[in-house]
Amino acid sequence: MLVALAYFMIILFLVLVCTKKMSAFAGLIISSTVAGLLACVVNGVPFTEIFSWFKDGLFYTLSDSGSVKLGTINSGVMILFAVLYFSLMMNVGLFDPLCTFLIRKAKGDPLKVMMVATLTSCAVTLDGDGTTTILIVTAAFIPLFKKMNMKLSNLAMMIILPCSIGNCLPWGGPLARAASVINVDVNVLFKAFLPVLGMGLVYVIALAYFLGKAERKRLGYVKGGGEIISAAQIEEMCAAITENEKEHKRPKLFVFNLVFTLALMAAMIMGIASGALLFMVGTGIVVAVNYGFKEQRERIAANGADTISVAIIIMAAGCFMGVLNSSGMATALAANLASLIPESLGSHIPIIFALIGAVACWALPVDAYYFGILPVIVPIAAQFGVGAMEITMASLMGQAVRYGSPTVAWLFLLIDRTEMNFGEYLKTFMKYAIPLYLVFTVTALALGLFHL
Repeated sequence: MLVALAYFMIILFLVLVCTKKMSAFAGLIISSTVAGLLACVVNGVPFTEIFSWFKDGLFYTLSDSGSVKLGTINSGVMILFAVLYFSLMMNVGLFDPLCTFLIRKAKGDPLKVMMVATLTSCAVTLDGDGTTTILIVTAAFIPLFKKMNMKLSNLAMMIILPCSIGNCLPWGGPLARAASVINVDVNVLFKAFLPVLGMGLVYVIALAYFLGKAERKRLGYVKGGGEIISAAQIEEMCAAITENEKEHKRPKLFVFNLVFTLALMAAMIMGIASGALLFMVGTGIVVAVNYGFKEQRERIAANGADTISVAIIIMAAGCFMGVLNSSGMATALAANLASLIPESLGSHIPIIFALIGAVACWALPVDAYYFGILPVIVPIAAQFGVGAMEITMASLMGQAVRYGSPTVAWLFLLIDRTEMNFGEYLKTFMKYAIPLYLVFTVTALALGLFHL
């Protein structure tokens, strides 16, 4: 009975989210509550036991040996303050000098322009918000691309591919969701996945170089043959970045903000403390240093919507995971599904999931993928001696193709601004995203993050 209930709970969540009947937050709460109450009946326990299961998934559980297993609250706090921190860094203009420096260096060389657009996207996407990246980078570079008759489809790729990598930072979303499913600190996943992201970044920069060379050839550009755009036009493009919410910029505090951010990132990667604690303290310090009392409240309120919307999903997932695990549904489901898998394929689950999971990652909303699919696969893999970290690493491979999905709403903003239709966009994106997927997978296999 618990097996059927587990299927019901997961399918109910997927249906509610994928048919857009409910938001991910509401879908997680409703599906876990309905299934949890039914599980109370099946297990013969009071209905109030559901709150104990919610607590287990959200806060912590104690094993018989006395060890503590954290719930999703740590990941939720991490997301809350990391997104808020980098939103504040965008407000104060931390990345403006780098972006404007690169634009001025590019001048009228198609190769330089392509490289600069890519590096600017890489810098801006550090805040983990695709919409912000699209708005800033397109505002700065679309006039330049049009003036030089460069392909806007190339600009779209040099925005979205860095976003695919930036989305895999600890505050981007997928890592925090995956960490909450397997109950590990998101820093652990990030440190393991960082080399994969590094190789992905190398691929994106190399791709920008070859696309830039192709544009040079197509446009007949001759180095030293005169500039295509004027100095005034270059300054106009820089202004698209520096004038954006200028009243919130803090250029005099640039050195402090840069050094503090680098130190914070180093502390997180070194594991000095939990990322949740580091970003909470860091956010408090930078908002106090950069803004006065009234501005502090205004900046936190202005950036709060994005932070809260993600954090509450992670916390709702704690309720979902708590019911699934503590009610016995997860154990029953894993045993049932494991019995259906041939013994000869059991040890190959990571690579199989890396392949099939990429399709699911593309087709499903991110919450449906990580909270509906991953929790089912992890215990199945455990039946064949495959650890949760391996399966989780395999699940991240699909992030390379994630931004070809029509379930990513802000993609249509990029498509509109770069004057493409979705069919053209998808065809172009997949041509470059599939190699990125292969780079991710080969690097992960080479590092032993999961095996064949």
